[in-house]
Amino acid sequence: MLISTTWGGRLLVPADDISLMPELVANGTYDAPFTAFVQRNIKPGDTVIDVGAHVGLFTLLLAYNVWDTGRVIAYEPCPRMLELLRDNVGMGWLGDRVEIVAKAAAATSGTLSFLAPTRYTMTGSLRPVEHLLTTQDRVDTVDRIEVEAEPIDVHVGRFEQIDLIKIDVEGAENQVFTGMEQLLASGVIRRVSFELAREHMGDEWKPFTERLRGLEADGWTFSTISDTGEPQPIALRTVFERGRFSHVLMQR
Repeated sequence: MLISTTWGGRLLVPADDISLMPELVANGTYDAPFTAFVQRNIKPGDTVIDVGAHVGLFTLLLAYNVWDTGRVIAYEPCPRMLELLRDNVGMGWLGDRVEIVAKAAAATSGTLSFLAPTRYTMTGSLRPVEHLLTTQDRVDTVDRIEVEAEPIDVHVGRFEQIDLIKIDVEGAENQVFTGMEQLLASGVIRRVSFELAREHMGDEWKPFTERLRGLEADGWTFSTISDTGEPQPIALRTVFERGRFSHVLMQR
């Protein structure tokens, strides 16, 4: 199915998907706060890493904003979504600025097990969360597949500055953060935006909260994103108490 977005992009999405497709058909956009944040803050020449690119909704939006002088690196491990991601980048003639990595971002390189839902395609995860993906009210078929993975630290020394790393990995955030410790320590990253869902993280929740406390001690601050795309400071204590946010923004 071909979708025309409110911000000008054209996007192919699976017609049988009922996670992203209905929102795009009804409204022409998805996650308006983050969309507004990107439009306000990502500029021509910027470098961005999109972890969990799916079919490329935000990959394309980011690519439009970095223009032909910038760079977007898009990570997507699911073969079905990867095919559409490649088509969307190609259809938009954005290959001059988008680099697609057909892997999951994780703590180390290798092969990992990935859950690939058929109907709620946005909920794919490296975490063992089958019980959350298929319920009595949300019927789906979830395939377990093997995918290649690598740490984002493979990009150490490649860029003078990374303006944003966007992470949407359905509970595998701690693995992604583990795999970018060198980049975080190097000082090249300006901002990180990540989804947070405590129930998806399971036993990785506690080490992830400890990691965020350590990053706060190193000078990182935390915000949510308002409907107009503006960062709104938030205490980590509040983040941990709520345990669920569409986007937490971390910046120095």
